Amino acid sequence: MDHAQFRLVIPSQTRYLNLVTGLAKRAALVAGMDDAAAAKVSIAVDEAVTNIILHAYHGEGDHSVELELRFTSAALEIHILHSGQGLRQDQVVLPDPKEYIRHPRKGGLGLLLMSRFMDEVRFGQDSGSGRNECCLIKKIS
Repeated sequence: MDHAQFRLVIPSQTRYLNLVTGLAKRAALVAGMDDAAAAKVSIAVDEAVTNIILHAYHGEGDHSVELELRFTSAALEIHILHSGQGLRQDQVVLPDPKEYIRHPRKGGLGLLLMSRFMDEVRFGQDSGSGRNECCLIKKIS
């Protein structure tokens, strides 16, 4: 599988999350990951897309979220593109899990899960389209 890639575009509505997470899990399995790693990829993608729908688009369902999956010999890359409010790399603050347990609050765990479950998580702008991007990379071990 030499640098295969494909795209999925969904409306910015949470009811389509099962499609996205199912696709992410199957893609991870196709890339050669085991069930546990594939489940982690699925959870990370769920968190990323949910954050885009709720925060970048403020729950407005008339936008789109595009996922581009790229298979390389070394990794599965999932590029999630949107035109909502962006998150820059320097704005990312991961909560301390111990502190979070002592003082629970709503939100904040998604970024932590993404960073723990994936080998790389990047935020920025797609150079080609100018849209905001969240890039999730899971190496194939």
